[in-house]
Amino acid sequence: MIKKTIHNIYSKVTWPFLANGVYCFNYHRIGDKDTSLFDPNVFSCTAEQFEKHIIFYNQTFTVISIEQLIEKIESNQVIDKKYAVITFDDGYVDNYTAAFPILKKYHTPAAFYIATDYLDEPHIPWWDEIAWLIRNSQVNSIQLTSWQEPVDISSGTIVDKVRAVLRVIKQENDRTMEDKIAELAKICQCNMPLEVRSIPLFMNWQQAKEMSDNGMHIGSHTLSHSILSHLSPDAQREEISLSKTKIESFLDKEVSSIAYPVGGKSAFTQVTQQLACKAGYKLAFSFIPGVIYSFNESNRYQLMRLPVDGDCTVNQLKNIIVRNK
Repeated sequence: MIKKTIHNIYSKVTWPFLANGVYCFNYHRIGDKDTSLFDPNVFSCTAEQFEKHIIFYNQTFTVISIEQLIEKIESNQVIDKKYAVITFDDGYVDNYTAAFPILKKYHTPAAFYIATDYLDEPHIPWWDEIAWLIRNSQVNSIQLTSWQEPVDISSGTIVDKVRAVLRVIKQENDRTMEDKIAELAKICQCNMPLEVRSIPLFMNWQQAKEMSDNGMHIGSHTLSHSILSHLSPDAQREEISLSKTKIESFLDKEVSSIAYPVGGKSAFTQVTQQLACKAGYKLAFSFIPGVIYSFNESNRYQLMRLPVDGDCTVNQLKNIIVRNK
């Protein structure tokens, strides 16, 4: 409590002196995590809170599009203002039904990074399936054969339980996600029924095109949302290049940016960045927290973003900005 109070005071003191930079804000789902059957951690905020965020961004920053960001990078402009870039990862349908109308209302550009397999053939993504298994588990602890120790799921919130299991699963890179989920289902003693698997979680191509035609940037989040660093260079090339080609064919528009799935320091490599460049992307986003203060070739394909989650208020959003500046 004392630490939180100190941080709030620090935030209030330092906020007026916020430095010029590009503040890229990253969202996933918009809605109420408490009504979901799946991963609560991918809910950034409710629609009501998101509208307050958009008003705040427009009052505090100069909100720019990905195309404007690319122009600034390619002309090596000095960052002389506080700019905001709004991004979404994964392509959940609530991005279209909840976020898109608010962005249009306030004439605010944003970028949406889609994993094309989920639009081609709608299905439950691996992280949401894992979350469902944990929610419906018949056991109190989970330990896959390759894990050194079990993860206790006997107590705590579902948010913490899912986060703890996903953290370990993401670190394991010597098996496919399908294999890990199959073993997890056996351990949890439950299987996702067809009626749950049939729930439409992602936007479709028609919705993506409508957003694109109305000024929203649609970028790549690969084909399958696999963790790129776990793949061979050839498999990475396919995920990075084919997703770009596929989106361009549906939208009839160049796809100039990509966001790496998961996106932490261990989720992509130097090879990943080189492949993104060779594929024709003009920039790439990581999910490493931070602010961009200058443009250079070393950060062009691993641009940092600020995560927005926990249904944070505007004041809490300010704390996130100050904490990661």
